Amino acid sequence: MDEWLRAQLEAGLPVLEGSTASGTLAVREELANELLARWLAGAGQPPPREGFPAARLLAFLKAVSVRAEQGTILIDFQIRI
Repeated sequence: MDEWLRAQLEAGLPVLEGSTASGTLAVREELANELLARWLAGAGQPPPREGFPAARLLAFLKAVSVRAEQGTILIDFQIRI
């Protein structure tokens, strides 16, 4: 499955061509702080070369907005393939 997914990402996800998705991710303040601390601790380090190629998914991100409400960061997004 991993190889199939990588091949699909490399080819631009042809099996999902024409698809759209939108939603909201709710990230609690504690998780955002932990992720930020880890990111800052690794500043200056080369990015990992193995694992899921999440950066490829950014090409499909068409809109994003970030807002905060009562200790939660809300990330609204739209993806189009």
